[in-house]
Amino acid sequence: MVKSCIKVSIIVGFMAFCLTSAVNAEDPDWKANQSKMFEKIGLKPGDVIQKDNWQKVEGLIPDDMVKWVREGKVIINIGEFEYDASNNKEWDEYGLKHNVGKYSLDKEGVVIETAIGKNPKWAFGELFPNIDFKKDPDAAIKLMHNRDIGRGREGSMKSPFTVEWIGNKGFERVLQNDYYRYNFWGTHEAKIGGNDGNLLFMEVTVVIAPYDLSGTAQLTYRKIDGSDDQLYVYIPAIRRTKRMSGANRSDPFLGSDFTIDDGNGWMGNTSAMQWIYVTEKIGLMSISKYSAQDYTRMVQKSDGSWKASSDVEGIKTGWQVEGSTQAPWSPVTCIWAPRKFYIVTCLPEDPYYNMGKMEFWIDKKTLWGQYKLMWDIAGEYWRTGSFMMQYMKWSKITQSSNMHHFYDVKTDHSTVLRSSGKNIFGRDLFYEYNIKDLKKKFSVSRLNTWTK
Repeated sequence: MVKSCIKVSIIVGFMAFCLTSAVNAEDPDWKANQSKMFEKIGLKPGDVIQKDNWQKVEGLIPDDMVKWVREGKVIINIGEFEYDASNNKEWDEYGLKHNVGKYSLDKEGVVIETAIGKNPKWAFGELFPNIDFKKDPDAAIKLMHNRDIGRGREGSMKSPFTVEWIGNKGFERVLQNDYYRYNFWGTHEAKIGGNDGNLLFMEVTVVIAPYDLSGTAQLTYRKIDGSDDQLYVYIPAIRRTKRMSGANRSDPFLGSDFTIDDGNGWMGNTSAMQWIYVTEKIGLMSISKYSAQDYTRMVQKSDGSWKASSDVEGIKTGWQVEGSTQAPWSPVTCIWAPRKFYIVTCLPEDPYYNMGKMEFWIDKKTLWGQYKLMWDIAGEYWRTGSFMMQYMKWSKITQSSNMHHFYDVKTDHSTVLRSSGKNIFGRDLFYEYNIKDLKKKFSVSRLNTWTK
């Protein structure tokens, strides 16, 4: 099985820092480094990029998005971060102290403990703290494994979200949903509770409204051995749960321009892809003004769980802003700030996967997936995804989604996911972390009870 020249990598000591990319510790010089990036790209906070000066963002955002600016569909307001948007110190230091040389890849690109040659039931911190992007043929897949475990820091969590259809004439319809996840890697909670099922995570996506789709629920078990996802879907119309192929996660979510594997930039099975590292570059991150100014504050409840406070301001799209000349789906009220990105590509090994080549722009400091570019199986460009994050501050710091935007170039249609703050459709979308007794709810037999 080809894995972008994958070999088993056994690292027994620190590699030279001049040749590697170390974990992304908190940066005391973040403000000066941000200023240097502004100087290098020739932009400054307050600049407005639109169809008369669109050339200023060439190479800083994906080509399809440059076209949006050139055509006047999107106006880019340049802004800046007002704090150090890095990982939390505990996460970074743990990886350097405990994980250097501890993990490697088997011939399928699956993570194993080097000393025993088996898949770890629990892991914490970056699995590969120092990746040699110049020499290591497995650099890209190691980067994505680092990214995967980083998404597990919230432990057990709930994220309400909406899926919003937006055509070129404006808003069309909306779904109200809840997303639940229990992580076995990346959280101390799972280490205490054990991992008898040998899982990376369990997740459920459930539709709350409208009435004709309410109760539809999808359950995924992802294994630590890299095998195909176990996927189950409860269909209210027939009152039955059906076993599905893991490739179904790449199908459009209830007819939208979004798939389950698109969540947070990438939620697919990393070891089921062939990965290639392309380059590192400065680009522009799109993010809400609120999230560029401060963390999203979490409040601890009496049971020990955490919930986002109500001061989160979301991003308004074109159809919501009276007098807007931008496209109805354009993220009108976000800002765009310079960041350093890794660029990687992948191809699915499963011939039934619903996409061909995919390209990812991964934020270097946090490993957040900012952009996902997608081609169809025939090799034609298909969809552009952008993922606006927010930094969540609770007992630790992690990143979660504020908004997703997907644009289908073939149909000129978009889907927007909102997952933060007070929602325009009348339902609050506040994250909850460290939810008690959530683990026991992830079962096939209980899939039909999630909306009850």
